[in-house]
Amino acid sequence: MSDALPDFPKIESVSWSPPTQTTPVDVARGNHRMLMIADADNADYQDSVLDVPMGQGAPRLNNWWRGCEPTEIHFLLRKFWKLVPGTFSHLTPRTTFSRSWTYAHGISAADSQSIMAQMRFTKPGLSEQLSELIGHTVTIYDQLSATNEYTVAAPASGTRVWMLWDLMYQFMLVQKETTNPIPTGVYRGDVDFSNDDHYSGAYLNYRWTNLVVSSGIICPQEYVFE
Repeated sequence: MSDALPDFPKIESVSWSPPTQTTPVDVARGNHRMLMIADADNADYQDSVLDVPMGQGAPRLNNWWRGCEPTEIHFLLRKFWKLVPGTFSHLTPRTTFSRSWTYAHGISAADSQSIMAQMRFTKPGLSEQLSELIGHTVTIYDQLSATNEYTVAAPASGTRVWMLWDLMYQFMLVQKETTNPIPTGVYRGDVDFSNDDHYSGAYLNYRWTNLVVSSGIICPQEYVFE
């Protein structure tokens, strides 16, 4: 698995049209343990517990109910390019291209907090903690929604095909050796919410098992056909 950016699709002809996104490329896969939201089924107790049974500490998952546990899972991180809407263009000689548009890119505060909470990250800096965990460089910027202006020169001859791409990251919990996301819940198990003071059967859910976010990295692609 590589830290490099994914390849752009090949611009095959003037009549070619780009896909809405490129084929995802795996960044990292592993059996990293996640936090789940536990909700007691017979009392007003809610908390977060690690998705592996433990014998001590609280709150904790004591055991899964038979047939009510997640299948064996892996954390999978993938990346791909998403076409920025409205940017696919053709330029011919003596034409100009100058366009402004508003496009939100980068990760929202809500998605960032959700990823950090489920992955048990406690220090500031999502990119830094991801890079440390998976051993690959990951850069994700905070979400921006601003007016961007691009000016693209016309070719001396022929046709310039031009577009912008947004680098996306896909966070997934998948069945082992597949790319199939598991359901977020509802799973069942026995949870100790308060160090043996309240032990209860509980509903258990992941916050997310398939979450796509923008990295905030925008890159142009072009080709001139003579």
